[in-house]
Amino acid sequence: MAKNNQPKTVLASRNTSIISVAESLLNDAGIIYQISKNGVTEIQVTGDENILNARKILIDLEELDFHDNR
Repeated sequence: MAKNNQPKTVLASRNTSIISVAESLLNDAGIIYQISKNGVTEIQVTGDENILNARKILIDLEELDFHDNR
């Protein structure tokens, strides 16, 4: 499997509280990320292992954000 060096969005939200919690969780896990703002704030991660780990960490936040926006 080739190593993925392109940044991938692991969470996108307009909710600044969700983004703040996501940043704290990724910092605690030692995962390096970058922020992209284009109407929606996106947290992007590079590297297959980091992407997988970030998705595992952030899955509950994504679910919470989905229900909050209904």
